[in-house]
Amino acid sequence: MRSFWLFLALFGFWLLLSGQFESPFLIGSGMVASAVTVLICQRLDLISPQFQPLSSFLRFLLYLPWLLLQIVRASFDVIILAWSPRPNISPRLVEVRTHLTHPLALTLLANSITLTPGTVTVDIDDKSLLVHALGEKSARGVLDGSMEKRISPMIPQRWDGDDEREEEVSR
Repeated sequence: MRSFWLFLALFGFWLLLSGQFESPFLIGSGMVASAVTVLICQRLDLISPQFQPLSSFLRFLLYLPWLLLQIVRASFDVIILAWSPRPNISPRLVEVRTHLTHPLALTLLANSITLTPGTVTVDIDDKSLLVHALGEKSARGVLDGSMEKRISPMIPQRWDGDDEREEEVSR
């Protein structure tokens, strides 16, 4: 049943982004792409019992405008730095500790940080991300944890994939 709801959420998102409501071929292509994505998720065992596709989808839709706002704000900060006659650039590497455990949540966090101007995710560990920040303000923005707080409810954090891998290695 979760796969069906995931399919509906993916197909609805595809319709929303594509705006294709009249061409049967394109609608069919969107359905096929959504179905293939669900099959791949099933095959890779990415659909956990805690996963709520519709709830996660709605939270993701609320996350996107917030992320866009963060990108715009950071863009202005970088523009001010670039146009300043004496730019106060103090590049630094910052280790961001995270409570996120699911690989998808970590990937979303890393990509969100990289999308935000002035910051780039350099490395991901199990419990931390290494981020290059252009200045102190960018570093503080990454360290405040606001992205993590918004990503955490979207994706269930208990992930059994690690346990299965450990069992396979020990055999």
